[in-house]
Amino acid sequence: MRGNLGMQETVRRKTWRPWLTITLIAANVLVYVMEMVWSNASQALLFAPGIAQIEPYRFLSSAFTHSGFWHLVLNMYALWLVGMWLERMIGRWRFACIYLLSAIAGNIFVLLVATPGEMSWWTGVVGASGAVFGLFGALFVAQRSFGRRDTQLVVVIAINLIVGFIPGMNISWQSHVGGLIAGAVLMAATLRPLKRGRRASAIRDIAVYLLVLGIYAALIWYGYR
Repeated sequence: MRGNLGMQETVRRKTWRPWLTITLIAANVLVYVMEMVWSNASQALLFAPGIAQIEPYRFLSSAFTHSGFWHLVLNMYALWLVGMWLERMIGRWRFACIYLLSAIAGNIFVLLVATPGEMSWWTGVVGASGAVFGLFGALFVAQRSFGRRDTQLVVVIAINLIVGFIPGMNISWQSHVGGLIAGAVLMAATLRPLKRGRRASAIRDIAVYLLVLGIYAALIWYGYR
């Protein structure tokens, strides 16, 4: 019996797939196809502080919208590379929460940096970069906590952050920074049970995410005050 159970566990591990990561990639591709078919899709989904004040859904919807084919490909490639590891490491529930909350955090940071009445208040922001950077931050914290030092990950994060500050690149560095911070903080807040090798309490996780949403609401209020 033990032999059979061990074999079943081995088969289960070998056949495991990062289905949530795949689903997120599919959702982004689907929205991009919708943009190709419906020319106004990007305008309806993008984030701009001045517009999101009356259409708050844009804090999240813009994370599934991309400005072009290569913008989509690069973000989805990064999502696949990080997601295939992190989803299995922390579970689909936490992975989804970190991804979505990091996406929102990226746009909140855009709001906080923007100046009312100026171009930054009305400039549209699109892309999954904030969410992907959140996964970068989460993976970095997780690896450090388990005593692993991934120099390659640090280099990738640093290069992408630096590129965002290059004039003329039209990259929202605010989304990158906001998402990175959110992902790292969220991972640190829910990491201890994982490190101990036990299933974390769902109630504890929900409490953390509700607290984060409350902080987000306060930051949005502050940004529009």
